[in-house]
Amino acid sequence: MSAEKKPNLSAVRALVADAEPVRSVRAFSGDPEPGKPLNGILPGKWEPDSLGLPPDCPVTPLGVDGKTSWYLDTIGQLCAYEKPYSKADTIDLFRGRDRYLKWAWPRWTKSLTVETWDNDAARDALVAAAAAKGPWNAVEKVRGRGAWLGADGSLILHCGDHLVIGGRRVPPGEHDSYVYPTRPPIPRPWPQPIEETQNPARLLKPLFASWNWARPEVDPHLLLGWIGCAFLGAALPWRSMAFITGDKGSGKSTLQEILKALLGDWLVSTTNTTAAGIYQRVGQDSLPVAVDEFEGRSENAKAKALIELARQASSGGLMLRGGDRHAGVEFQARSAFIFSSINTPPMEPQDYSRFALLQLHELPRGQPPPEIDAQSLGVIGRCILRRLVDEWPRYRETLEAFKAELAAAGMDGRGQMTFGTLLACADLIEFSGWDEARLKTPVAGDLKPWSEVLAVNTMVEFEGQIPNWRACLDHLLSVPVEAWRNGVRTTVGQVVEAWFKDQSSYDNDIAKVRTILSQAGLGLQRIEREDWLVVPNQNPLTRKLFEGTKWAGDLGASVWSGALRQAPRGKVHETGQCKVNGVKSRCVLIRLAALYGPGGIMQDESSPVNTSNPDPMMAEK
Repeated sequence: MSAEKKPNLSAVRALVADAEPVRSVRAFSGDPEPGKPLNGILPGKWEPDSLGLPPDCPVTPLGVDGKTSWYLDTIGQLCAYEKPYSKADTIDLFRGRDRYLKWAWPRWTKSLTVETWDNDAARDALVAAAAAKGPWNAVEKVRGRGAWLGADGSLILHCGDHLVIGGRRVPPGEHDSYVYPTRPPIPRPWPQPIEETQNPARLLKPLFASWNWARPEVDPHLLLGWIGCAFLGAALPWRSMAFITGDKGSGKSTLQEILKALLGDWLVSTTNTTAAGIYQRVGQDSLPVAVDEFEGRSENAKAKALIELARQASSGGLMLRGGDRHAGVEFQARSAFIFSSINTPPMEPQDYSRFALLQLHELPRGQPPPEIDAQSLGVIGRCILRRLVDEWPRYRETLEAFKAELAAAGMDGRGQMTFGTLLACADLIEFSGWDEARLKTPVAGDLKPWSEVLAVNTMVEFEGQIPNWRACLDHLLSVPVEAWRNGVRTTVGQVVEAWFKDQSSYDNDIAKVRTILSQAGLGLQRIEREDWLVVPNQNPLTRKLFEGTKWAGDLGASVWSGALRQAPRGKVHETGQCKVNGVKSRCVLIRLAALYGPGGIMQDESSPVNTSNPDPMMAEK
């Protein structure tokens, strides 16, 4: 046989291994006819096991939560058993095993035949067995489909009808105190190790690079990292999110189609949804979520709820929502999200730090869209999953190395986790073993350190990231004051800056400035020859300045005071009691020298600063 016609033996072996069956969730050799013995034991004459159940019971008790008893049914699905404990409820537990019920708890007729089972006896035994297992909570103990972290740090893949643990395929069920219920199957990893010549990154990176990215050296690599993050899900300490933006004709939807083909049924893909729809669909799975045409939300509240869900999912936070019968419902999101839209919705600064913002420009005219072969992309996705499984033992080392590099780029802890996770996941897909040399990446024909490529001052993700106190202060200084609308100066910032820089503009009369500021519910206090802007903790006029913002609060319960107190104490603010409009109250004092003095936070960086006599209170510690 010529070399060209020799079969690819590794591919053949992979297909054979892929076809190996996983043993059934519950061994079943056939239940006896009613009234007949099972394994030599007559109906109802069995010896109870440690939980009080008959031998080889096909139902597994898990525990009790309130009035509900929890079990795995005969095919390994999670099942609740509660009042009225009818025969229909019992048969739901013993799906297809009604003969076992008639053998274990027979109800005899006068003619000594068995026609049905004693449901009361079955109920008592089942409820007692669940109680013997103790309290149990599905949110804390159930792990649905997706990737999970084992007690020893190993990677556990729940593929629906089987698990992959340590490279072995095992049936769902209880493992290391967690329950992995049977679910509809999703693609499993490729059954053979991936040779370097067949590395999926070699195909995907050029494919992704064919789009017109704003950061062509960075964004395709981050997208590859997100795919790894999407597969690894709950096994990761942090899940990074991605947001693809671009005008029509930039190829956003085509990218989403490719992601769907790569991830297959691992991906929850939608174009019109709500946060409630997502957590009802995902449930206890850790599967990734893709939302296309995100700007199509009719209400900002819906978009904010989805962003909030993604925010919680990044760290795996527990969410509580209302349920029927006045009972709360717990939900723990552990999915990686990717959104795409023309514009990003309103987002808080803490949300931007969880997202890689991947911006697309319009594709060149005449450039044909890439061909999407869903079957081939599905195989590539399984190969990626196999790479992640094989390289998982070095994930922590790889992540810590990239985090240290990103710290040198000026990123805070959250930025290090977001982009470090993406870089580490991409590295697991692309390379075998860890090498410190990969802290540099080729850019424009040269090797540059990631700390330079992802420097904070060059990244759109960090442009609007300012502390909460600073955002609150900026709003206070820049919002127009209704009482001054016909004046020369209409904002608080204009008034206090003019006073600080040139007191002669107010005839050197501090009382005049106090009168002007009092119309906005504010004041001016001079302490040891320094002037401070007085912001009362509670004042109806001050509240008008924050109306419609997150710092407004309610009448008599402000939020702005707490936000301003987050500023550096002594440098920027102090607390005290001051009189405004004849009323003495607790207040936050903002030091004007910290705003407009040498090195002040409102100092124009382009203007010269007098460094010969720097303000010692503004000097960095």
